[in-house]
Amino acid sequence: MRLLGAIGAAALSGLAMTLQGTFNALLGKRVDLPAMVLSVHATGLAVSVLFYLLSGRPRRLTGLAEVPWYAHAGGLLGVLIILGVAYALARTGVGLGVGVILAAQLTTAVVIDHFGWFGTQRIAADGPRLLGVILMIAGAGLLARRSPP
Repeated sequence: MRLLGAIGAAALSGLAMTLQGTFNALLGKRVDLPAMVLSVHATGLAVSVLFYLLSGRPRRLTGLAEVPWYAHAGGLLGVLIILGVAYALARTGVGLGVGVILAAQLTTAVVIDHFGWFGTQRIAADGPRLLGVILMIAGAGLLARRSPP
């Protein structure tokens, strides 16, 4: 049952990412990309602060200093992701842009799993996993065949 809940959360996150990219691309067409990134992260900061304050959980911020330096890269990566997705989706269409993003995510995930980087469990990149990556890349390629120039 826990796995089903995790899969549901992953699916909901995928839906939210696609909508977010679509909305950010629209916003980026109306204002420049730096203004779009600032707007998105200001909104995200406000919601994050509210969530933190209303969570009722212990406020253990001192633990932030105990994690490896690269664990703090999420904020920087968030800016790069927001920029890249908005730029790409506005120019490729949502289908191709998301297809390439998913293929890149899956490829990166399989490499991270294979080597057990960043403290993750090692899961070998065996035939079925590699076939999944190849099929995802092929799917993105098929989407590119009908995309705008």
